[in-house]
Amino acid sequence: MIELEDKYVFHIPLYKYKDDELVVIEMDGLLDNLISELADKGFDSFYMAEVKSFYKSRIYDEILITVFSPKDKSPLEIFKKWFRKNNHILFQEAFAFEIGDKMIVEKF
Repeated sequence: MIELEDKYVFHIPLYKYKDDELVVIEMDGLLDNLISELADKGFDSFYMAEVKSFYKSRIYDEILITVFSPKDKSPLEIFKKWFRKNNHILFQEAFAFEIGDKMIVEKF
C-alpha cells in the first residue's frame, strides 16, 4: 500500500484582468510545461478540474491541479517557479495554492 499524506492544490487562472476587462490567457504550451515538469520530478499522478472562481467582483474560470505526495517530496517549488516564470503572460497580481486545509496567496 502507498500512502500519499500531503495534498497540494494549485490554482491556475484561465483569464487575466487587463485594461478593466477579463481576457482569456493562451494556456496551450504553458499548462503542458507545468504538467511535464511535474511528471519529470515524479509527480505523474494528479488530477485537474475546471472551476468557476470569484475574486474582486469578477467571476472567471480556473484550473485546479491536485497533487498528493509523500511527506518527503513536494511539488510546491515546481508550481511557484512555473508561475513566476510565466507571470508576464498570466498577468496576475498574486498566485494561490492550498496545502492540506490551508489556502496560501503569494503576491508578486
